[in-house]
Amino acid sequence: MPDRARVTPYIQAAGHHTIYLQTFTTAGEDLANVNFQTPSTPIYAALVKLLHVPIDAHGDPVRCAIVSTFNTRNVRDLNFAGFIAYGAHGVAGATASATPALPKPVYFNANVIPDPTQTASSKDGGVVWTGVPAGVYSITGHHPVSRFAGFVASCRPGRVINANPPWGLHELAPPNPARVAATWSVQGSRDLLHALSARRLPAHAVVRIRCRGARCPLSARTFTPATTTVSLLRGSAPAFRVGQTLEVAVSAHAFNGVVLRWTIVAGRRPVASTLCVPLGETLARARCFSQIRMPRLESSTARASVSA
Repeated sequence: MPDRARVTPYIQAAGHHTIYLQTFTTAGEDLANVNFQTPSTPIYAALVKLLHVPIDAHGDPVRCAIVSTFNTRNVRDLNFAGFIAYGAHGVAGATASATPALPKPVYFNANVIPDPTQTASSKDGGVVWTGVPAGVYSITGHHPVSRFAGFVASCRPGRVINANPPWGLHELAPPNPARVAATWSVQGSRDLLHALSARRLPAHAVVRIRCRGARCPLSARTFTPATTTVSLLRGSAPAFRVGQTLEVAVSAHAFNGVVLRWTIVAGRRPVASTLCVPLGETLARARCFSQIRMPRLESSTARASVSA
């Protein structure tokens, strides 16, 4: 897909109802772990009956439906096998709202059944709006303790939109507690790196270092420390030249990533710039936060391929 495009993937499969996903805005990186949660035709028919959804001659909603799941940050960075093996991934006690405003949604109970008596999400995490007029909606989540990402739903008559895990209303990860420190000195036109270490590492953290620029004195390395502290420098102090950049990235399950960069400038010790990588994503940025981009018009959709 082109960059800076708005895309709404959807899936068609025999014996299953067509499902659309949330509308993504591509932004310089691949979309990972975009799953399709597709009900069989009998299950879809049962849900239509339970929710009293008016349908047309093709069995599609006369209007639109929006579905999502409040899902735990613990599944955000898992591969598909790990996601399936995790089991129930909902977060209880959350509520959802829409802009433009929609009536209150229906939440799924712990038995995975839409229950109008539920006032907030159960451990299943499911939430649904039916009878949604055509339009573009931003969906946001609210919880007394956790923060959740929002998403964009592009509604048209007949669509069932399921912004399902690990996207949709996914729990946002906390900051990475890792602390990276470097000791530098200036020697003529070069900067010497005397020490480089990381501490307060989360369990099973992965630390990567790399140098960018011509004739870098360090090769890329990856560390998987067994303790919360690790020295990242081996041997004598490497000498860095003007224009080169040293980068240290720390990632860990269920945490945002942290990236520190030192750019060599003539005549002074380098100062680190600190960046953040949202859990489940790949690009470093100044801050980790959930931003909903409201497209005025929806771009072309993409059809998912389905095999038996």
